[in-house]
Amino acid sequence: MKHEWRKREKNLYIPKQEPELVSIPGQKFFLLKGKGNPNEHEIAEKIGVLYSLAYAVRMMPKQGYTPAGNFEYTVYPLEGIWGFTEEGKKLDTLNKDEL
Repeated sequence: MKHEWRKREKNLYIPKQEPELVSIPGQKFFLLKGKGNPNEHEIAEKIGVLYSLAYAVRMMPKQGYTPAGNFEYTVYPLEGIWGFTEEGKKLDTLNKDEL
């Protein structure tokens, strides 16, 4: 049976009316780590690679290769965690180049 995060993980992905504390189970994922403005072309290209990898892994069983622990799933949405560089923390205005 296909794992569909939209149905099985509503508590993690569907916003509530009031904020609440949730426990996130351990997960495996692809990660981009870096610095810079998220609107730059280079980051858009990297995000495209992330989705290509996610769909390639998703389709592996249809190509005859099933890694250990693999199961059919819906590809998850893109998530981002942004912070400021030390220089960005000192600024009075948002400079996206300092993310």
